[in-house]
Amino acid sequence: MERLGPRVNDPQWSSIPTDLLLAELSRRDDAQDRPACGSGKNGSHYNTGIHVFALFLILTLSTLACGFPLFSQRLTKGSRRQRNIIFLCQHFGTGVLMSTAFVHLLPTAFVSLTDPCLPRFFSKGYRPLAGLIAMVSAFVVVALESYLTTRGAHHSHSHHVWEDEDSSGDSDGPALGNAHTGSSPTTRHARRDRPANITLDDLEATEGLVSGASPLPGSTPTMPPARGTLLNKSGEDGRNSQATDERESLDLELSFEELRPNADDAIPPPRREHEPAGHVPSSAEEQQRMMLQCVLLEAGILFHSVFIGMALSVATGPTFAVFLIAISFHQSFEGLALGTRIAALHFPRSSPRPWLMVLAFGATTPIGQAIGLFVHRFYDPMSQTGLLMVGVMNAISSGLLLFAGLVQLLAEDFLTEKSYKTLKGRRRVNAFLAVIGGAALMAAVGAFA
Repeated sequence: MERLGPRVNDPQWSSIPTDLLLAELSRRDDAQDRPACGSGKNGSHYNTGIHVFALFLILTLSTLACGFPLFSQRLTKGSRRQRNIIFLCQHFGTGVLMSTAFVHLLPTAFVSLTDPCLPRFFSKGYRPLAGLIAMVSAFVVVALESYLTTRGAHHSHSHHVWEDEDSSGDSDGPALGNAHTGSSPTTRHARRDRPANITLDDLEATEGLVSGASPLPGSTPTMPPARGTLLNKSGEDGRNSQATDERESLDLELSFEELRPNADDAIPPPRREHEPAGHVPSSAEEQQRMMLQCVLLEAGILFHSVFIGMALSVATGPTFAVFLIAISFHQSFEGLALGTRIAALHFPRSSPRPWLMVLAFGATTPIGQAIGLFVHRFYDPMSQTGLLMVGVMNAISSGLLLFAGLVQLLAEDFLTEKSYKTLKGRRRVNAFLAVIGGAALMAAVGAFA
């Protein structure tokens, strides 16, 4: 009892606060339960030849799948069957992209960022981090698209030629039509004397109208009395007649380029084969919006494709064989989905831009495979660095694809007023079944990759 007395009354333990003791015990408990990151593979059984073959296989499949809609559109004459195939492939691709975001990317991001081997902040402190990153990336896309759309609206030209200068608020503001056509005082005088609207007494008078241009001089309708020039019968006929002749001469001297609101909008591009009858893109703004959609889709796909290629190149044994088959289907479906959206854009026939977009998709995963070939002895997807990189990039990609798939593809293809006019009856049912089919097949691939 005498020996135990000093230990019980030892002031060193009694002076330590209880909360510090509990924190220390919790830290030691976490340190004991936290496993070490890494797969522990040293790459001693790595088969370089089969991995090089896999690189070229994925490169070929990805490029052909993404370029198939463009090849089909350029090499065939647009038969009814060919239009139906591209139509179904386009909606099939929408389902593939949706399933990629929901089944492949977002769950993988959560698993990677909550791995027990990661620091406490990731594994236990803030487990919804992957969802937060995906949400922020979607918000960034919304802000970017709003900025680009607003910026494009400021530079777009009015489609109403007969527009009063009062609507612009300032005579030095942006001119109608091309920028160089509004600087002449003669032109401004001519526009100020034109009526704001055209009154047509007969429907046949519209035969002299073209998109955004004035009627032909021979078929110019009569102006309404409230806006027209009334001749004064009190002796001023000469002066008024001279002013009228001057205005008519100014109107006849206007060039066709000035009358066109936009050189690209006067003659609409030809209808694509896969579009429904009667549908012609209405403006350059719509083409710009569709281009932005493709860029966002490709960005969302390319962000995670590099890491898919790296993971494939560092895999060995039976896991590599299963992974290669799954990635082959994955790349084929994604390439077809992106290719149909690229084919919907109206590029000049000699433009290399659509082919560059196809090549960018086809080469991204093989680039990741090439990186994996060189660093397979050092890079481990299950290491702390690998888990964080894959988790963050997959979360960003899922946010981009979720926004693009839900807002820009599904909602626009099925829920807009325009869609209810162009997509009716059995055609709408077939499109929706194609979406479900693409989502189901990609979800099945998600069981292996």
